[in-house]
Amino acid sequence: MRIKRLVKKNSIPFLLLAVAHVLIFFIFAKRSRQKNIWVLLLSNIGMAYLFEYPVLNLFKGYSYKPYILKKRVHDQILGAIFSQALYVPITATLLTLYQKNRYWKLGSTLIYYGIERYFLHLKLYKAYWWKPYYTVFFMNIYFYVSDWFYKVLNAKKEWALVIAQYLSTEVIGVTLLYISAVNRKVRFGRGFHHSWREHYIIVPIYSLIRSIFLVLNSSKSGLMPKLTMFTGSIGTDLLLERTGLVKLRSGKLWNIIFHAGMVIISRFLYLTIRQKK
Repeated sequence: MRIKRLVKKNSIPFLLLAVAHVLIFFIFAKRSRQKNIWVLLLSNIGMAYLFEYPVLNLFKGYSYKPYILKKRVHDQILGAIFSQALYVPITATLLTLYQKNRYWKLGSTLIYYGIERYFLHLKLYKAYWWKPYYTVFFMNIYFYVSDWFYKVLNAKKEWALVIAQYLSTEVIGVTLLYISAVNRKVRFGRGFHHSWREHYIIVPIYSLIRSIFLVLNSSKSGLMPKLTMFTGSIGTDLLLERTGLVKLRSGKLWNIIFHAGMVIISRFLYLTIRQKK
């Protein structure tokens, strides 16, 4: 009973914030007449994921404790997903869409600073070498990067379109890989006693590299480029499995579905992002 109460107590703040952010986004995004809303959101999530990788995955600057999933490492990553895929990117996207000034940006940053301090107080979040005032500094920069990227995206700069597609592909791919790991379909790594921490160090690199090929392939129409990308992805995973760098376990069917889906998704993103060019 004590464990159940702990789970419920720790989970509520994370879930309430997630629901509130999603509702606010849908309400205000629907009212906005701006273009490329979803592309901007996915791009902002992608940038947040890139920031989170060295801070959390590599150097363990902090850890989250939502107590939603049983396995601690998955639970910690889920807390990071709440933060870097919902809370902060949604706020950045709305601030950009509504062209809010520096006072709104600073005010939003201070709100998150307060939330971080509160989570530390409740022991829902633990900081190691990371300091809350780092959050104020980097988040404020992040809001301005969102503004700048949206301008070049709407200006149809080719490099911006490519980056937007790459970040969007990466976000979808690495999130699906997280779901696969939680459901014990796939696991990367061979050292560190094959720990899950090693898995979460390798997976983002694997996803980043694979997304490059997906983006390059997505510009080609027809069935053959898609089949080439699909068979190449499956072949790479089989090679990694033979070398012991990945275990597919019962997830081989899921692996086929995953790679086929990512080929289709990357092509869809290519067409969607460039449809008004």
